[in-house]
Amino acid sequence: MDFIGTILEFFKCVGPSIRQYVRRHQKLSEIMRNLERPLQELNSKKADIEATLKAECDLENKQPSNEVNDWLENVERINSEAHSIEEEVKKGKYFSRASLGKDAEEKIEEVKKYHQKACSFTSLVIVAPPSRGVMLPTETLVGEKTKKVVEIIWENLMGDKAPKIGVWGMGGIGKTTIMKEINNRLQKETNKFNVVIWVTVSQPLDLIKLQTEIATALKESLPENEDKVSRAGRLLGMLKAKAKFVLILDDMWEAFPLEKVGIPEPNKENGCKLVITTRSYRVCRSMKCKQVEVELLSKEEAFNLFIDRVGSSILQVPTLNREIINSIVEECGCLPLAIVTVAASMSGEEEIYEWQNALNELRGRLRSLNDVDTKVFGRLEFSYHRLKDEKLRQCFLYCALYPKNFLILKDELIDYWIAEGVIEELKDVQAKYDRGHTILNRLVNCCLLESARYGRCVKMHDLIRDMALHIISKSHLFMVKAREHLLEFPGEQEWKANLERVSLMMNDIDEIPSNMSPHCEILSTLLLQRNINLQWIPECFFAHMHGLKILNLSFTAIEVLPNSVSDLMNLISLLLQRCRRLKRVPSVAKLLALQHLDLRGTSIEEVPEGMQMLENLSHLYLYSPPLKELPAGLLPRLRKLCRLSLYFGWEALEETVEETGRLSDRLDTFEGHFSKLNNFNIYVKSSDGRESEKYCLMLSPDYVGDSVIADLEVDRSVCLIANKICEKEKPIVLPEDVQCLEMFEVYDIASLNDVLPREQGLVNIGKFSHDLKVLRFYYCNNLKNLFSLRLLPALKNLECLEVCGCDSIEEIVAVEDEETEKELGTITIINILTLPRLKKLEFHYLPEFKTFCSDNGVLVCDPLQEIEVTFCPKLKQLSLRLPLIDNGRPSPPPALKVIGIKKELWESLEWDQANAKDVLYPYCKFVER
Repeated sequence: MDFIGTILEFFKCVGPSIRQYVRRHQKLSEIMRNLERPLQELNSKKADIEATLKAECDLENKQPSNEVNDWLENVERINSEAHSIEEEVKKGKYFSRASLGKDAEEKIEEVKKYHQKACSFTSLVIVAPPSRGVMLPTETLVGEKTKKVVEIIWENLMGDKAPKIGVWGMGGIGKTTIMKEINNRLQKETNKFNVVIWVTVSQPLDLIKLQTEIATALKESLPENEDKVSRAGRLLGMLKAKAKFVLILDDMWEAFPLEKVGIPEPNKENGCKLVITTRSYRVCRSMKCKQVEVELLSKEEAFNLFIDRVGSSILQVPTLNREIINSIVEECGCLPLAIVTVAASMSGEEEIYEWQNALNELRGRLRSLNDVDTKVFGRLEFSYHRLKDEKLRQCFLYCALYPKNFLILKDELIDYWIAEGVIEELKDVQAKYDRGHTILNRLVNCCLLESARYGRCVKMHDLIRDMALHIISKSHLFMVKAREHLLEFPGEQEWKANLERVSLMMNDIDEIPSNMSPHCEILSTLLLQRNINLQWIPECFFAHMHGLKILNLSFTAIEVLPNSVSDLMNLISLLLQRCRRLKRVPSVAKLLALQHLDLRGTSIEEVPEGMQMLENLSHLYLYSPPLKELPAGLLPRLRKLCRLSLYFGWEALEETVEETGRLSDRLDTFEGHFSKLNNFNIYVKSSDGRESEKYCLMLSPDYVGDSVIADLEVDRSVCLIANKICEKEKPIVLPEDVQCLEMFEVYDIASLNDVLPREQGLVNIGKFSHDLKVLRFYYCNNLKNLFSLRLLPALKNLECLEVCGCDSIEEIVAVEDEETEKELGTITIINILTLPRLKKLEFHYLPEFKTFCSDNGVLVCDPLQEIEVTFCPKLKQLSLRLPLIDNGRPSPPPALKVIGIKKELWESLEWDQANAKDVLYPYCKFVER
């Protein structure tokens, strides 16, 4: 009887569950209909809230509250999840019906909950926190007159008498440098203005572009299809919403009515200010500005600047006298840009005849010129002509093909130089890049180029570019119309027979005339990229361009390349990146010189015919999701291949995975995106021990972009993006020399230990990469901690650790059972966590994060430079152990620069060391959000 009673009790428990299961199975269609109605009501409510937000935020200095933002994000999530359920139902899988019915019923309850929450909102917006603008890189101000100008401008900005200020002076005199100093001071030193807007004005003046750039600086946007007047009205509303603003318009060449752009007239009542920089006092006068002239340096200031840049040791050279140095400085006209440029070209020269010759060249160049701007060019040209290597000059002039103020990627520029044959004497590809970077460094050191974007780019000062175009114009060998807003293709009369290089990049050209066939047999470079509406090129266009070496059509809308491309037998670089509509490339069998083929982000489904003939191909970018087949044996035939990018998405491409892995030791750089764990593991195992010098491997079931470079500061990266990556039967295999490991939305790991190599159930630290420099985890919601204390010795080279949006993580370092603290009487054993190279720590949106390490763990990392913490409401301590000075007091890590944190959180943190909070307080940069 007891046995029967137990059975009855069992069925009492499971009976309702079985009935629920059957009901959901049978009535799935009805449940889905029950979901549809409340979901529609929720989305109607969402539309109402968004409309209200738009009206309130556009007209006032307000923004959505955090609560409303969270609600909107959750409604988006609910819609996405409901759509996923609907798609699964459509598949009609019999055994999934009950499970889907359960998911749908739970979703109905969640929809009702969020609809009810929306009705409880008392307010949708809050007052927006002030955001004054951005800090700009600047240089040291030179000269007392210059510093006085800064103070004059500042006084006028702080006062009420001059709502519009015009800073004017000749090109290269330092107007932009002065205004950058003013901009940065405004960010730091005053609450007088709500926002500071910096815009570099394009030449020729384009009011629509100016409207767009002002809106962009405000982090707003304007409709592209509206007329200028309507856009002006919208911009006017945006600027008025900011109330007191400073608008800085740098490098204006002509005046314009403010109302045509949508700029409110600055005056005492609205507290707004306009500052312009220009080479012409007439522009200042036309804009009714208070004029502030920037004057030349005094002779003493000019001499001191020259000596500072050329090197003070030059004064100790016995063969050189001060008189000849003074003479060269005098020929620079006391113009800062000319002094810096000429000084850079003379640096290291100690022979008297070199200085005498330089003086003669400088004098001769200036005496043949008349107007002021041309004389400036003459002074700058001196530095160009001091480049005694003709190849250096060619490389410099090539940079003028890019638009004004353009950030030029160094590697892209070097690729062009290699294709043009400027760097040709070296056979090894890496040696060519080394040579290219050496040339760039030389041009930067001569002040003809500026380094930018953490050294990855270069750019030209606008006056240096004008000088380069002035030189180019004498020979008529270049046609440069980069970013000039051209709507029509240049007429055939502009395509001279002696043209060597043409740049029409970044215009609005949508077609090339059907009968156009320029006779440009020696044309070597044709840059048409980023004409985003260009759809078609006539068949005859390339008929008389047999000397073409570089053809760049990237970021255009072309659908088919003309067959005449197949006859460009001298072509070295064919660049078609992000030609999204391009489905076919004609035969490349004759393009035996081709070295660089870029098909990233195109729609091609098969490789071009004749690829096997391209024995000189060194760069092949096939990162294209529609690609269905890569012929077996093709890659090994490309014997000079050194840079390869591939997307392994289709089943047919799986055969090439192992083949690619075996090629890896031949490759300088490999970018690979794998949609399946099995393929990822096959590649890593196939390349084991012979990995490329640089690689980036991505594992993700979905295509995520045209390039998979994860971190530009390291050479070897692995990026994992997937709901699940660790199959129990097939654990992931990581390369042993990986330097950067990133995980995005990986849901099936609780710790980094879950993806590391194991032997007998324990992590094999010996096989884990000791090269690891960067660890990043984003939205890995089941992550409880990052790694165990046991793993710490393997992280001796770690420099950057970032964790963001991981909902469950409580601590970074977990102390395993056998590692826990031991108490010896009253003595507690402290776990010292040493990361000897760690420079950067970032923790964002971690709702459960409490400490870096529990169990008395303290972190020691003297090289630490930067800490950022946002939205970590439960954080109690950072577990930092500060170094001690002689008196036993703690001192900050010697390299520390900044701690970005919310003030309330900072004040709530606990510290083991007395006075630690006071010691670190000066490094805090308190963030609002």
